[in-house]
Amino acid sequence: MEIDPALLAVHAPLDDSPEEFRCALQRLSQDVTHCLITAQAGRLLMFHAAAVSHPQTGASMVFVAPSGTGKTTLTRLLGRTHGYLTDETVGIEPATGRIHPYPKPLSVAYGENGRKFETSPDDLGLVAAHPVPAVARIVLLRREYGAPAPASVEELDVLDAVAALIPETSALNRLPRPLQSVAELLTRTGPLVRLSYHEAGELVPLVFRMFEDAA
Repeated sequence: MEIDPALLAVHAPLDDSPEEFRCALQRLSQDVTHCLITAQAGRLLMFHAAAVSHPQTGASMVFVAPSGTGKTTLTRLLGRTHGYLTDETVGIEPATGRIHPYPKPLSVAYGENGRKFETSPDDLGLVAAHPVPAVARIVLLRREYGAPAPASVEELDVLDAVAALIPETSALNRLPRPLQSVAELLTRTGPLVRLSYHEAGELVPLVFRMFEDAA
């Protein structure tokens, strides 16, 4: 993939402040993600999602959700024992279910002010992904503040599942058979599961059980 030379230039002159540098790294990460999505449009089925893989089998869980729902937090928790694939964009070959990893730096909040810093997977101690990861299950996350623990689990039929996933896709209309590709993937991997929760940590035991079921 060719990278636009403009991405190699800083958006604005940098001063020596850590805050300016932090913001520049965030913008660069966003621009690289946008370029990758553009390059794979029409080839991969792309979800706004996080994903981790079983270190031995490559069976992977894909967590689809909009921003601010705990995908990065869940990925950090699961990535200590399962391979880190991405915390933002999951690209899947429609015909095979194979995932193309995108192990980008994670935006992690630090300190009392909660400012986010781009942090490498290695610095966070995340496990390397299986060399050939493939979708085992697609999970839709729905964060509900104040929801009682434990998280609730709901299986959706194919029609409802496709409708729920469409808003969290990128360039879906560029695929030759967009809706059929989503439906066929769900048919191969099992019903879409929607998890409703308050804190991402509540999901870890559920996901471990899903990995056991997929083994």
